[in-house]
Amino acid sequence: MSVFLAAAGAISVLAAVACERLMHRHRRPGVTYWRATLRKDGGWRRGDLFDDRGLAHQRRASRFGVLGAGLWLLALASWVVGQILFSQ
Repeated sequence: MSVFLAAAGAISVLAAVACERLMHRHRRPGVTYWRATLRKDGGWRRGDLFDDRGLAHQRRASRFGVLGAGLWLLALASWVVGQILFSQ
């Protein structure tokens, strides 16, 4: 079970990375990758950095990233429980 959860988490994180890359295709004119990325706020919800489509990709990337992290935590918890239950 934990292997499937971990694999689903990996797929979700890969989707997050893909959405993040798509987001950067929709930067405002004159905004560099570094200016949009290397910030304390990470460029989060910044209409001056990204157009509406870029912000939509950003929301989607966030959703997939949080889902992937949650799935990895569930996979870890499932593995730990399995180790406890079946090690006896």
